[in-house]
Amino acid sequence: MTNKILWGVTFGAHDAAIAVFVNNELVFATDAERFSRKKNDSVIPSSLIEYVENKYGMPDKVYYYENPILKSLRRTWAGQRPRIVIPKFKHKLTYSNHHESHAAYGYYTSPFDECTVLVIDAIGEWDTLTTWKAKNGKLKRKGLHWRYPKSLGLFYSAATQAAGWKPNEEEYIMMGASAIGEITHKGYGRLSKLWKSNFNFHRGVKLDGMDPLEIAACAQALYESLFHNIITHIHGNLVFVGGCALNVKANAQLYHCDVHIPPNPGDGGSAIGCVLSRIKQKVSPSPYLGYKIHGEYPVDEIVKKLRKKKIIGVAKGKAEFGPRALGNRSLLGDPSVKNIKDRMNKIKGREKFRPFAVMILKEDVQKYFSGSVNSPYMNVAYKTQPITEKNYPGIVHTDGTTRLQIVDDSDSHRKLLEAWKKKTGCPMILNTSLNIKGEPIVNDEYDIKKFELNTGVEVL
Repeated sequence: MTNKILWGVTFGAHDAAIAVFVNNELVFATDAERFSRKKNDSVIPSSLIEYVENKYGMPDKVYYYENPILKSLRRTWAGQRPRIVIPKFKHKLTYSNHHESHAAYGYYTSPFDECTVLVIDAIGEWDTLTTWKAKNGKLKRKGLHWRYPKSLGLFYSAATQAAGWKPNEEEYIMMGASAIGEITHKGYGRLSKLWKSNFNFHRGVKLDGMDPLEIAACAQALYESLFHNIITHIHGNLVFVGGCALNVKANAQLYHCDVHIPPNPGDGGSAIGCVLSRIKQKVSPSPYLGYKIHGEYPVDEIVKKLRKKKIIGVAKGKAEFGPRALGNRSLLGDPSVKNIKDRMNKIKGREKFRPFAVMILKEDVQKYFSGSVNSPYMNVAYKTQPITEKNYPGIVHTDGTTRLQIVDDSDSHRKLLEAWKKKTGCPMILNTSLNIKGEPIVNDEYDIKKFELNTGVEVL
């Protein structure tokens, strides 16, 4: 029997990615940047295409995550690009819909049979916010609907650029910086006026007289207020996808719902979603779908190194699909070490204000953190309890929050946390991405050697 091979691809703007299905089973997915080593790469490199072809075979069909004809028409209407641009690829493409690809990725990887799906991003073809009703394996658009130029995602990206960071890439830096900036009445009012004007944020905005931290604080505060107004009437099971689902601070407001935010909710995840929108079936939500480094997960050795107050890298198993390191391509540290944050930032070459994340067993969360939104993929910031601020100050951000990877299964990460807790009494491990600033997360054996050479940090 011949295998049926389907690919899903995203490329052309940012966050290029590829996903592979064999007989409707999801077997592989990776962001292009892991292979090209270009941060936020918009192109799928030939090396990745060749890798997938050699490993899984030639595709029977290749789905593209959006409709480029409709997108080009919108750009023409907006005065951006007066012609239709058809994406070039080695294989023939079958077009999908941008927001439907987002919605399908979220719903078909969720634990819910029935739910509301909320998609918020910068822009698809025309849509910037859509809501969907999902039931019995079917998705139907219904409810709140925004179209270009009204866009919460474009607003946040424009503010990111005005503050001096890269739009569509460094919004997460602005989000972290918002905690140390001042929310001023004048600044907040200025951004509110821009939002109400229905401005074409593709053109960028000028916020002269406002420093970057003020812009960050005011933009985040306005974003959270607008987001609250959107979600306040949603109850029950909720799937949240799109680039805006990466705003971990705002996501804490979703406590009134049972929430699923997939590990790669931005455009990269739509490489999976554009296929699922066609085959319409559930798949495993596991984020571990990328390049595999063979070998047993070194639980005992990690614990041994961490007890010596060392910072240690680990690269074992399949790479995570998405922007978060979730244990298989991670830089780990003991959160009880007083200067752990400064040491981590020095290794990674990051700004001092950047927050960190921890992996923690589900049963230990409430003792050390306050929050109720499920966060297995570091997509939600939790408030810290007094005991955490006292014993583990290095993981507490300026605003009193920490981003969590809540571990609730029997894999190697649970075994690691259980072994660590047994030896030290500490229920968590500081977990950040195995990379340095400006570079993609480590992918393969060659990347490991390069990281070790550049940082002096051992990778197990």
